[in-house]
Amino acid sequence: MLDGSRKPTLGEVLAQAHIAWRRAFARELEARGQTLEASGEVLLHLPPDGLAQHALTDRMGLSKQAVQQLVDRLEVQGAVKREPDLIDKRMKRVVPTEIGLALRDARRQIEGGLDADLRQRLGKKLYRRLRKGLLKLDLP
Repeated sequence: MLDGSRKPTLGEVLAQAHIAWRRAFARELEARGQTLEASGEVLLHLPPDGLAQHALTDRMGLSKQAVQQLVDRLEVQGAVKREPDLIDKRMKRVVPTEIGLALRDARRQIEGGLDADLRQRLGKKLYRRLRKGLLKLDLP
């Protein structure tokens, strides 16, 4: 929580909003019998036909080792499988299984619900303006 002795920076407000959003997301996941694990974030970056593991690493902005560990966990859970890349057989492609697609879809449904809640709380116009403004930041 911010100390209130000064006006918080936009970065601080964004961070607090992110924390509140993640907590709400975790509660919704828990209500569905899932947990907020970093490995679940991998599923949000995978198209149904999968993605080369190096491309997944680039897309997530994490180290090769971190993505490797996350994919390992998902593979043990049966949520993804590794297949030879179609273009370069030396590379591995991470492909979501039916279990992985169901987990991803559940996460996206929760995100959609949280967005709908924010849209209702802020009003459509402010929600749209806020979203548009934040997208203009184009942060890495």
